Amino acid sequence: MIIAAIILGLCQIVTFAGLSCLFRMWADRKQAEIEQRIDAALHDWCDQPEEGMPSKLALAADAIGATVGASAAKALMRSLKVENSHVARVANGLAEEVQAEQNPLLGLLAGGARGKGAAVMKLAGLLGPMLAGRGSSSTDTGSNGHGGKPPRFSF
Repeated sequence: MIIAAIILGLCQIVTFAGLSCLFRMWADRKQAEIEQRIDAALHDWCDQPEEGMPSKLALAADAIGATVGASAAKALMRSLKVENSHVARVANGLAEEVQAEQNPLLGLLAGGARGKGAAVMKLAGLLGPMLAGRGSSSTDTGSNGHGGKPPRFSF
């Protein structure tokens, strides 16, 4: 009985060792197959199909670069257009101020920042004394030539 138990134990050890070796061989074979597939895929993507033809990886990198570059260019152009519109608004405002300094009548008719209604009222205040037959004197304190009083029109 003891000899049978020892033989049974040895058979179990040998069976376990054999199965583990078979499993290891199967795992090594699968690993080699996977590595071979990976190598084939890398060569498929990285090797040139013909002389002078780009690889699949180069074509993919080119497409990604073109997409990212176009997106970046659009964003940059949008940013520049926004900045240009701000610069144009400032330049137009400065041009109106320069025009108003050079020719106050044209500046008033353009309206400026306060609008055309305010410009017409200011123009009426400046032209009122001339139309009434009186010139504005240098002793007036108001900006309209009437000492701060609204102009009176007589036609």
